[in-house]
Amino acid sequence: MQTKVYFARKEDFGLIAYENTKQQNVFLQVAAIDYAPQINEVIICDNTYNIKAIIENYYDFGIKEEQNMHIGWKYKHIWKPLINIHIEKELDFTQVDLFHAKRDLGILIQKLQEILLFIEPSEEGLKSYSHKIRELLFLACSDMESTLKKYQFGKNERMKNYIEILKYVDLTKYKISLVGYANPYKCSPFENWNVDEPAKSLPWYDAYNKLKHDREKNFYLATLENCINAIAANLILFAVRYSPMFLYNENDVCSNLARSSLEYKIEKSNDFYIPVFEGESNFSGSSMSCRFKNGKILPAIYKQYHVRPFEEREIR
Repeated sequence: MQTKVYFARKEDFGLIAYENTKQQNVFLQVAAIDYAPQINEVIICDNTYNIKAIIENYYDFGIKEEQNMHIGWKYKHIWKPLINIHIEKELDFTQVDLFHAKRDLGILIQKLQEILLFIEPSEEGLKSYSHKIRELLFLACSDMESTLKKYQFGKNERMKNYIEILKYVDLTKYKISLVGYANPYKCSPFENWNVDEPAKSLPWYDAYNKLKHDREKNFYLATLENCINAIAANLILFAVRYSPMFLYNENDVCSNLARSSLEYKIEKSNDFYIPVFEGESNFSGSSMSCRFKNGKILPAIYKQYHVRPFEEREIR
């Protein structure tokens, strides 16, 4: 659906507001807007109340932007923040798909943990290189290529094809950091990925390519830092395909490895889907009121609501 959408903000909280096709005003309060956006409150009322007035006088949020835009849609097989329910159905994957993806990612993280038993990820340690690290770098880059190949961009052969994914999801804002260190190493594997140099603009992937073609000359590129970035890239692509909820909110081998090793966040990104909520009237016709932090009361909001399924757009 197309509608005017209001974006507001106060400290670490964001607010998204719009009028749905049932002429209801919808207010979505988003927590951790700068690093892990998730809806923590939904309020729906009739459009007899002015959206801007509620944002400014009830929420006390400042409106940052207004846009006429389509909402309630998603790209096929691409997760973004605010898809928080019915994830398996919305992203169209099976438990078998998820099991295989978790097994592959879990192997990478476990092998990284083994290396970190012997090398400290300090400024000096990150430059360390070895055959064991080269082996893991190759495995991680190969797995990443296989994941991107599933999206079938262009000829589906090289990074100049795979970089097409940036048209559909902003991977440049995804951040990964090591867990359990006083000054943890942080990286953004896709930060400088660009179409002019799709392979060389990712230093860790460029290292993998150079090692493939001349191992003896380029052995020094098989560093711990390049290896961590390659594994972080796989974790990010897992989150894009299956959502981070299926990685960090479950209790299995892969999830436990991820939680104990790598912290995931999306930093200062506006790249998220906007779900369409609709209020539901009950049989009694009664409603409830909402008291805001400033003491003002919105007298009639819907007690119940549902989320419409997302409309899917193909990746071309």
